[in-house]
Amino acid sequence: MKQCSKVLLAFALSIGFIGQSYAAGSEQGDRPQGGPPAFSSIDTDGNGEISFTEFSAKDIPHGDHQTVFDEIDSDSDGVITESEFSSHKPPRREN
Repeated sequence: MKQCSKVLLAFALSIGFIGQSYAAGSEQGDRPQGGPPAFSSIDTDGNGEISFTEFSAKDIPHGDHQTVFDEIDSDSDGVITESEFSSHKPPRREN
């Protein structure tokens, strides 16, 4: 019984630490594994829009900044809104 309690306590503590680590990463705007970065991590001035200057300060995995920015900026107004950012689906890689 004592051994079982120790195992359960270790398991509960592990789950707690994993949850805290994930929450801390999310608060910092880190990108989820394999996913896009958080909108707020790119919108550095916090005005609710991503300018090309803000966008170009981040590394992108494929293509050049201007081409990718223009793809996401669906209404071509020169800024990316949170709606445009969240609804953008990057092209799928061919396997």
